[in-house]
Amino acid sequence: MILPVDLKNKCVVVYIGTRKLMVMLGDIGSSHPVVLRTEEVLFPEGFEKGLVCNLQNASVSLEKLLNAILPPEAWEQVPVYVVLGNSRFKMYRFSSCEYYSPERHTISSHEVQSVVQQTRNVATLPLTESILQAIPESFLVNDMPAVRNPVGLEAERLGVTLQIYTMEFQAFRNIAKIFETLDIEAEGFFPKVLPLSEAVLGDAEKQEGGLILDIADDATQLVLWKNGLLAGVRTLPMGGHYLTQCLAKDWNIEERDAEKVKEKFATLDPREQQSEELVPLVTRNEKVQQSIPRKEFLEKFFKHAHGWMGKILESADLFMQEEKVRYPHILFTGGAVMTDGFLEWVQKEFSRDGKLGTSRHVEAPQELIRDPAMAPALGMFRWIMTYKRAQEDLFAPRGLVGKSVAAVRTWFTNYF
Repeated sequence: MILPVDLKNKCVVVYIGTRKLMVMLGDIGSSHPVVLRTEEVLFPEGFEKGLVCNLQNASVSLEKLLNAILPPEAWEQVPVYVVLGNSRFKMYRFSSCEYYSPERHTISSHEVQSVVQQTRNVATLPLTESILQAIPESFLVNDMPAVRNPVGLEAERLGVTLQIYTMEFQAFRNIAKIFETLDIEAEGFFPKVLPLSEAVLGDAEKQEGGLILDIADDATQLVLWKNGLLAGVRTLPMGGHYLTQCLAKDWNIEERDAEKVKEKFATLDPREQQSEELVPLVTRNEKVQQSIPRKEFLEKFFKHAHGWMGKILESADLFMQEEKVRYPHILFTGGAVMTDGFLEWVQKEFSRDGKLGTSRHVEAPQELIRDPAMAPALGMFRWIMTYKRAQEDLFAPRGLVGKSVAAVRTWFTNYF
């Protein structure tokens, strides 16, 4: 294996999806991230729907991909970020304030860190959940809301609203243990909705209103933006696997057989509905055990798909009404939206104009960029670049005096 000449500005993104495990090496040293290498495996051993079901097998699956990307001696030099593709996370909002009266206070990175930590401490989260990320959404300076960066402003009161993303403790610990087993210290674990938005939405779409319908295998997640801020995330227990379950029930076959048939023969292109081709429902030892005309198969599939998408869009409409977002840009992501004829079918049956959410401003193989299911993984590189800059602007002390004071405070905190 040939190492990159310089590991500076290189990072690795590990994507643990509901079906796919992927490792990508990228360069974030220029204006746009560049994906240099990728390794992936479908239905990795030790994982089930993005969660760990066997720690030893899961560790072996990931280690193989990591070793194919970089040799062991390189891992201490390259930061690793983990994107979680399952839907088993929750998002909360919590706010709190600190007061500096009677005298005005010039806000520095220390005050920002203090109010963020205070808000995390007072957040009344269920004891069964672990915090994945706590993201400052906006700040309150005196009576002025929605301040993006308060550093340098004078204030008697500083408040912050945090978006806190959590996951059930044991499920998260099992994922974290993989990296502990491999002696890799991850820089962070990110629910996929964070890098997903960074990948497919532009600034104008975030400002005017953007709705992402991420239709994965296990669930559908609605991600809504307005006025440049994430308005909310809603999870619906109706992913692409719902259609598999319907087909399995229709013909009394195993779900694994129904899944194979769906992947090979399902389409939302109405021109295929007249096909007289036979569809093998069950195949064993290369012999067809049960088959039906494709016309009959598609008749059932179209019926189930219409009811399924109708419920998803109904929930999306209610979500938009609650958040008072009108006529947002609509984008579809996830593996299920790659079904032939999907966008045209949605427009014809439900009068909804949308587009596939493919990754923007990332240099990568076209098969990855064109795949809406890969948007969270590719978007992570952009998230690293934008979020790290935002973090530095908020939390890093400025100037020689500020850095010296911060060092003294850290020293006192550590030793007294």
